[in-house]
Amino acid sequence: MKRSISILMILALVVSFAFAQGQGESDVIKLRAAHSMPTSYHYHDGMVKFAEEAARLSDGRIQIEVFPAAQLGEEVSTMEQCKQGAIDIVLTGVSDSFVPETGVFILPFLFKDGAAADKVLNGPIGQEVYSGFSDHNMKVLSVWENGFRQITNNIRPINKVEDLQGLKIRTPQSPVWMSTMKALGGSPTPMPFAEVATAVVQGLVDGQENAILHIKANKTYEIQKHLAVVSYMYGAAPLLINEDVFNGLSKEDQDILLQAAEVANKHMRAVAAAAEADALEFFKSEGLTITYPDLSGFKARVQPLYEGEWADKFGADLLKAIADAQE
Repeated sequence: MKRSISILMILALVVSFAFAQGQGESDVIKLRAAHSMPTSYHYHDGMVKFAEEAARLSDGRIQIEVFPAAQLGEEVSTMEQCKQGAIDIVLTGVSDSFVPETGVFILPFLFKDGAAADKVLNGPIGQEVYSGFSDHNMKVLSVWENGFRQITNNIRPINKVEDLQGLKIRTPQSPVWMSTMKALGGSPTPMPFAEVATAVVQGLVDGQENAILHIKANKTYEIQKHLAVVSYMYGAAPLLINEDVFNGLSKEDQDILLQAAEVANKHMRAVAAAAEADALEFFKSEGLTITYPDLSGFKARVQPLYEGEWADKFGADLLKAIADAQE
């Protein structure tokens, strides 16, 4: 009889242990996160830091697997997958394709520097504008940085805005980019970035504009002669999570993701700043002519758009609030 009781006790302990193990496994939260840039890009540094910090703060319960280099699709595709719940988290630089109001953040010379952009984008103004993602079943955890955009070309160095006159410059397929380049005197030629290298080599465009680290990562410096550091448009990169996934988490785990995203934001911005300085030195070693034009003429050319077209589109009050927030 005693032997039977002992066996039953052992069985009960085994079942209890197995149940506890099952409970522990069920507590693990596995999330998939995607971005479109190579692992050498600062996007990836930020995403890796985000995953590490989430795991640390949750004692390993939150496990984020990062898929870089468009493994799960290009930016618009991964955003659509995030909306549908096929991907949990996405880092993107094309938010205005889903929420047009966020296009306000790419207006030229809107931000005086990266710190000011961070303050606005991750403050009340950014939260309000990016709240539109809720209509697409997505939520912004934090707004990271893709960098200020510069202009490259093969015709001549750009020392003043007049040097842009008539240059055929590839721009993204966006009304804001096109109207900006036209105002600056260039001839905007919209096309997908994947077609830029061929277009430059064939002479269909004279140049393009992009962030310094993007120019390096995609080796655009190999097919261009001149780079003008104008920092005229800022690339914001919101980190998005599927809203159903986020709402399904406990308040504790939601806070962990928000904290991890904030830490990763600071990390990736520091990585990007150091990498940009190195990239400019690298470009010089590769033979690019690098100029730092007088920006007063550039700003004067786009001012009428702020007072007209863009004030009508985004609201004069919002434009003023963004300017005031940087003071």
